[in-house]
Amino acid sequence: MASGYDKEQRRRQFESVVDAYYARIYHLFCHLVSDTHLAADLTQDTFVKAYEAFGRFRGEASVYTWLYRIAINEYRSYLRRLRREQEFISHSLDEPVEVEGENLFAQVPDPSPSALQLLEKAELIQRIQQAVQSLPPRYRAFAVLRDLEGMSYEQIAEVTGLPLDTVKTRIARARAMLRRKLESYYRG
Repeated sequence: MASGYDKEQRRRQFESVVDAYYARIYHLFCHLVSDTHLAADLTQDTFVKAYEAFGRFRGEASVYTWLYRIAINEYRSYLRRLRREQEFISHSLDEPVEVEGENLFAQVPDPSPSALQLLEKAELIQRIQQAVQSLPPRYRAFAVLRDLEGMSYEQIAEVTGLPLDTVKTRIARARAMLRRKLESYYRG
């Protein structure tokens, strides 16, 4: 009887963790990947792993940083899977691409802005999101955690398991890359 009570109590405690942090973890993944469905899947996987490990959580870190560490590890796993699945073949846009035995021309998205994007604020937000998405994955997570999620350097070091100096270096490099990518926006 006591073990059933413990399970029920742990389930209720974990539900409060989900209620408190689901939106933040989903928001984190939205910044790391550009697909909201993928962000939702990664969020779900993070909470499944967190639930499986919740009984072993000893409180040495805050729930916030413990959960973000699981999320960052899930992101790293996703990147490893992606690298294994992708072939890095470059195609000319002028040459047809063969898909299921049929020659097709590569489709290039229309870069023209929508009516909403003509507003300066919307344009700036879009450019920042694109610049963040174009960062190499090893730097993207650090920029998102520090500048979009507002985590401290110490929290990021705890979440990623990296030394504080490494965290500071990666954040500085990510910011420098973002400055270069957004330079034309601020000059023009």
